Amino acid sequence: MAPSIQNRNNAGDLCRPWKLLAFGDSKADNRSGLFSAETLFRGEFPTLVQISLTQIPNALETRIGLPRPDWAVICDWVDANVGGDAELNEGYAPLARDWLDALIDVLPSGYTRSESPEFLVLSSGNSPSAERLLDCCESARRIILDRLADVASDEGNGKHVLFAFAKAETYYDYVADFYPDAGDFALSGGMFLDRGYGHMVIPMVYAGAYERTIAHELTHALLRHLPLPPWLNEGVTQVMEDIVLESSYFIVDRETLRKHRDYWNADTIDAFWSGESFYSPDEGQELSYHLAQILFRNLVSDYPRQIARFLNSADYSDAGDAALVETCGVSLGDRVAQFLGKGTWAPRTDYAVFDEHNPAAFACPHPRFTPQ
Repeated sequence: MAPSIQNRNNAGDLCRPWKLLAFGDSKADNRSGLFSAETLFRGEFPTLVQISLTQIPNALETRIGLPRPDWAVICDWVDANVGGDAELNEGYAPLARDWLDALIDVLPSGYTRSESPEFLVLSSGNSPSAERLLDCCESARRIILDRLADVASDEGNGKHVLFAFAKAETYYDYVADFYPDAGDFALSGGMFLDRGYGHMVIPMVYAGAYERTIAHELTHALLRHLPLPPWLNEGVTQVMEDIVLESSYFIVDRETLRKHRDYWNADTIDAFWSGESFYSPDEGQELSYHLAQILFRNLVSDYPRQIARFLNSADYSDAGDAALVETCGVSLGDRVAQFLGKGTWAPRTDYAVFDEHNPAAFACPHPRFTPQ
């Protein structure tokens, strides 16, 4: 979505459009609609604000062979030229369409832009259809907002955006711009990129998992207003996948328990609390996602009435420990010991936002989408 006025000066995040996030804004019911012949849409989206990226100097630049919007520049221009909550919401819709169209101009033939009341989707002509992707997005959004009614938030300007790249090479060319120049990084099956205009990207080479991926990344998007620690963010999103899809691959057997107990120690659990282990190129990534799901599922089972309050009060600085003690009367160290046995499991109290070290936000590992 488009950038938030309130949040534009947050450290490490000059401009946060996610639908550009604006907590105090009210969303207009009407949506703007400047459709090309290649655009699939359902219903009418009347245009209230006629603006274009071509009107904004230096709005686009090319990096790694693809057009990249400079959302700081765009935000400043919109602030100066568009006024009112409804106009801000409407104004970012045509800008997002221009963004998708700019990518279509340089991507291989067959890519199109499709649209529904809440989503803009960039996809190729291959299966699944654009209509199916839109249906999947709209359905997942409704379910997530319903099941996390007191936690998830859809506030913001503009529409949710999904890039569904047909080839893995195109996907990695696109997301490379969100990573540091050097380092070892794990593969991914999809991301919610919470920089500039927050958006979801998925490689459709894992086409059988796209519904689960969309549910996962959209949950991240709808929780982005909360300062959740990475483990809790990933625990919630994995559970929401299962709720949206009405199916689950989750399992804990003796072999899985052995792997966890062999891997986790004082150092690796600290990387888990900080979020670093979720980007590990070794087995730590898969085990991190699994441990996050174990911890969250157990909390939901043991403290169902306190979960919403815990999610709304948890903070990444201590991995949510103080909030858990306050809402449920137990510590994170105790909860980990329940699964792994005695050990040095307690988190620190001085964790930083992990995005500062890896701006790719929440990258999901292949193992979650290729269950054996």
